[in-house]
Amino acid sequence: MLHKALLLRELEAISHELFIDLSSELSVARSVWNKALEEPELAEKIAAFQAPWPLPTWQGKLDASIPISPCNTPYQLLSVDGSQVYPDKHQGTSCFLINIGIVELQYGTGKKGFTVQSVPYVFTDRPQRTEGELPTSVDFVNCKREELELQYGFEYAKKLQEEVNAPLLLLFDGSLLFWHLESKDQAFKKYFMQRYVDVLEKCREQGIWIAGYMSLPKHKELMGILKAVMCGFNSASKAHQEIDRLTDTSITRFFLQSGTRSTLFKSTQSLTELYPPEVAPYFCYFNIGAETVRIEVPQYIAYNEPIFNKICGIIIDQAQKGTGFPVGLSEAHEQAVVRGPDREFFYYLIDKMGLTHKKMLVTSQKVRKKRNIPI
Repeated sequence: MLHKALLLRELEAISHELFIDLSSELSVARSVWNKALEEPELAEKIAAFQAPWPLPTWQGKLDASIPISPCNTPYQLLSVDGSQVYPDKHQGTSCFLINIGIVELQYGTGKKGFTVQSVPYVFTDRPQRTEGELPTSVDFVNCKREELELQYGFEYAKKLQEEVNAPLLLLFDGSLLFWHLESKDQAFKKYFMQRYVDVLEKCREQGIWIAGYMSLPKHKELMGILKAVMCGFNSASKAHQEIDRLTDTSITRFFLQSGTRSTLFKSTQSLTELYPPEVAPYFCYFNIGAETVRIEVPQYIAYNEPIFNKICGIIIDQAQKGTGFPVGLSEAHEQAVVRGPDREFFYYLIDKMGLTHKKMLVTSQKVRKKRNIPI
């Protein structure tokens, strides 16, 4: 039980850390931003600068503000999300569940407008079931879930392409730059990167529009540009520390109005070296009105500006329909999420199967105590 009075006292003690005044940092950042815009050959200098922090590359105006109107022509949207139940030693089983939710939305195409479904996958930690010698862990389950999201989304999108003649966007909640693999060991990284990239390549071959959507992004790649300018392109300088708490969206408020997007930037993180050039991730920031979001697409889409603008038009239309967040993504989450009763049903079925096979699982005293709490 939560002690509410003590909680309030704890929150009051850290309120100065929860609610930070960044006005002075923003003032400095705006001044540096204006200086950056006047810097001769800035893009070339950034590309040549060996900084210890992330720096993107780009073409065109750094402060480009490109207007985007909501899509008002027929289109299809496919959104995919996933959730999981991790292996639980207290339940006496090493298997895990991944549930993939998918939402198909049709607008003006003549097909049924709304289709939802969820598909459960169950795995054990035996190597032949997990397709390799990697141990089953929380990280493994999370990465396997993302693999299934990508693969199932591609297969569904390919099927829709054959059925409906209208633009189709496969939209994911999250990044197409798979940051979560950055700190993993080489075997783990190689195992999943190959699977992720294979799906992106299949999407390219099929001409499928695919994008990643990030609400409240905390990236600092544009901030890296300001830091480089602030330090006079001297990586040893510490002058940038004055603005270290700001994120990219702190800068985008200087030039992006509602309904406009930035130019496309190419990420140069070390992880991008593992992508084939045609599917390397690009990103832009997009003020959809309710907030500024980050949109990521592979290179084969980034190089086609009319298609990318069409994708942005679909995204802002979805955000407006969802009162600030794409309706397809929120519905896909609802299909994917495994709540408490679903989790208990999962273990109930395992127990029932144990009775059928006359092989009961050995659960911990912790689980037994939860199921039967005496008064």
